[in-house]
Amino acid sequence: MSNHTAPSIDENTRRYYLDVMGVQCWQLRETSEKIIEKNGNNLTWEQFENEVQSCTHCQLHQSRKQPISGRGNSNADLFFILLAPTQSDDENGKLCDGEANTLLNKMLSAIDISIDDVYITSLLKCSVPSVHTVSPKEIQSCNIYLQQQLQLIQPRLVVVLGETANHCLFQKTLSLEDFRAMNADSPQQINAIPLFSSYSPEELLQRPENKRHAWLDLQQIKKILGSNKT
Repeated sequence: MSNHTAPSIDENTRRYYLDVMGVQCWQLRETSEKIIEKNGNNLTWEQFENEVQSCTHCQLHQSRKQPISGRGNSNADLFFILLAPTQSDDENGKLCDGEANTLLNKMLSAIDISIDDVYITSLLKCSVPSVHTVSPKEIQSCNIYLQQQLQLIQPRLVVVLGETANHCLFQKTLSLEDFRAMNADSPQQINAIPLFSSYSPEELLQRPENKRHAWLDLQQIKKILGSNKT
């Protein structure tokens, strides 16, 4: 018998899962695959950016200052996914900006990777108001853009940063520690690309004691990238 207790989750995540009950994961993937099939294999970055910039598929476009598709190397081997741009990102027009950017830069430098060589995006391309609860519809509406980015970049490893981002992508109410355990015990994939779970820079800024765990994740990431070289 397991002695694990159910992990506590924040109200935003709890509400998300109350809404998503009964919606199977394959429904989100099927929707995206159909749209990708319509686009064919000739999607360009210009077309992608135009779609994101003009997107009004969910209510988040009403409160955003600007949509932020992502940033970084369009040929990156390493692909990071956050939950959404912060309010500061929305103001500055740059995802993972400020202290979060400085910390991520230092973390990557520690494993000899330049932040200019990776790609950083988010599940949602619009910032989320502080009193707003993320809905399945919003995740689904933006899922096509994530699929398009993966299609354009074709990275060798996708790293999902942050507990709530992992909740929303995997649609599982696990703690981040449980998601991290899956890295070795039951590795996941997205579009046949290996998935890896770790802390977001924002989480590490709030709880710096977890940096030692993040360092272990970084070492695993470096090992995976090294072993996947062709």
